[in-house]
Amino acid sequence: MKNLKKISVEMVLPFLLAWFLMTVLVDIITIPTVFRNSTSIVDAGKIGMTVFGRFNAFEIVFGVIVLIGSIVNFKVLKNKKWMFFAAPLLVLAFIYKFYMTPMITNTTYEIHKTEVSDPRYAELQSQHAQYHNMYRYFDTSKLIFLLVFMGVVLSDRVKSNKEIA
Repeated sequence: MKNLKKISVEMVLPFLLAWFLMTVLVDIITIPTVFRNSTSIVDAGKIGMTVFGRFNAFEIVFGVIVLIGSIVNFKVLKNKKWMFFAAPLLVLAFIYKFYMTPMITNTTYEIHKTEVSDPRYAELQSQHAQYHNMYRYFDTSKLIFLLVFMGVVLSDRVKSNKEIA
């Protein structure tokens, strides 16, 4: 059991780094490339929604593993700092998976079913832009949060190594 606790704490930093790098890969490389190289914006949107939907599931896994490591860290070292980062990141992952991505997806499908001349079309476009902007704001915040959390974890690791030496 002691080894399992140690492993769960040690896995926090690699999972934070993987989460950060996967977010950068999806947001900054993959999705823009899809939109740049697709001949149909509708097809590019479908691919984007699929990629984000699948990535959101990975984010929940990352969030759960990071939270477990943070809880163990708290129980063993009485260090609450990690919890202040891990819990909001997991909540954000759930918001992405069960609210943001479905709302963008549903709004997109509604836009494609609505005639351009329909007054509802402009309303749907505005709603879609609002969700998209919120998603970008949340993702930028998440990346900053992940970087700061990695810094906190590294700082704690350096301090604990100095105490041992």
